[in-house]
Amino acid sequence: MKGFISPLRISFVGGGTDMPFYYNKYKGEVITTAINKYTWVLINKWQSKNLLLKYSKSELVDNKKKIKHRLIKEIMKNYNFSGLDINFIADLPNRAGLGSSSSFTVALIGALEKFKGKNINKKKLAKSACDIEIKKLKDPIGKQDQYISAYGGLCHIIFRKNSVFVKKINIQKKKILNFEKSISLINTGIIRSASKILKKQSKKAKKNKHIYHEIRKLVPKFLLALKNNDIKKCGNIIKENWNLKKKLDDNVYLKKFSLIEKKLNRIGVFGYKLLGAGSGGYYCVISNQHQKKKLKKIFKKNFLNIKFDNLGAREVKIST
Repeated sequence: MKGFISPLRISFVGGGTDMPFYYNKYKGEVITTAINKYTWVLINKWQSKNLLLKYSKSELVDNKKKIKHRLIKEIMKNYNFSGLDINFIADLPNRAGLGSSSSFTVALIGALEKFKGKNINKKKLAKSACDIEIKKLKDPIGKQDQYISAYGGLCHIIFRKNSVFVKKINIQKKKILNFEKSISLINTGIIRSASKILKKQSKKAKKNKHIYHEIRKLVPKFLLALKNNDIKKCGNIIKENWNLKKKLDDNVYLKKFSLIEKKLNRIGVFGYKLLGAGSGGYYCVISNQHQKKKLKKIFKKNFLNIKFDNLGAREVKIST
């Protein structure tokens, strides 16, 4: 049996400059990585002409126009399939700041193209996912999630008005492994709607332009710290990014987070930031290995260790 997977992501610096209100006027850029947690899509042909969709809910429809899931419905408009059983499996909860909705979109488009017998290249896959989410559904989101999920790897991505340039960060493997080992994810236990938060931030975009400029300036600094294998500096920079991000809107930071941050500060980690739009999801923490052991002990089931994914969206064989 074959399936299609696309990775979730961690965004380190530059988030927000991948939004249309920014890159249509200025150069946007981010440093981000795909991780070894995925959205899985499995498609089976079955004898009925209906479409059976299984995600967090189940839908059985005789016409794709009746699909309730807005992303699936929009994507299926481009295909004339009937008689399919489509299963979606997520390694981690959605609405957690890890780019799950874009990973979902990339995975479904990739799976349907494969099922059609076509190979879709990573650039086209990412662009198609952006078209669905940003152009068709008018979601107030950026482009980094779709591109990193499609391409995979630890990347420096540049956004301009009419183009996206994805560059894999070319440093020694041992430096990348050292950086990878320094990262932990801490679950706040709060799920939220990124769209609602980003809509508010978009309304304040002009007023906050100077903050986005400061966020973008952190990208070359972070890149240099990575090349110098300076993990402590990387941590300091993501904390700087987080402090800037909190200024975008009052809803980004919740009072509940102060307890988590007090614990992180007590351990003396190099830096941390809340991933995604804010208001919930996962913290990304950068620390040394001794501090990482403490994190695991203190946060227990809310602690998550990850590895980078270098391959991006792809077909996989599933043994049954």
